[in-house]
Amino acid sequence: MKMIPDADIVWDKREQSRIEAQIKKQQELKLIGSMKKVPGHTLFSFNYKTGEIKPADVIRECAMGFDGLPVYKERIVVEKDCYYEQALNVKNFVKRLKRKSHENT
Repeated sequence: MKMIPDADIVWDKREQSRIEAQIKKQQELKLIGSMKKVPGHTLFSFNYKTGEIKPADVIRECAMGFDGLPVYKERIVVEKDCYYEQALNVKNFVKRLKRKSHENT
């Protein structure tokens, strides 16, 4: 007599792999916008729910170019409920935030 594996176990594994594939599709990266880096400025993030101002987290990636030289690309770690802007220092960043808030009202 042959033993047939439990059909529920096989189905659960297939279903689990489908769910994992759907979750991975939902977490795809989208381009929100791009900004030209201003020399001497720092990229700050402002969380408008907590009111926290801090320098933004930047990931620097290196790839090999067609000419054999390294090509550097920077990406920002985007956090939820944050606004990003470049400024010389925190005081200047607060000025820009105030100006931006007056323009929107």
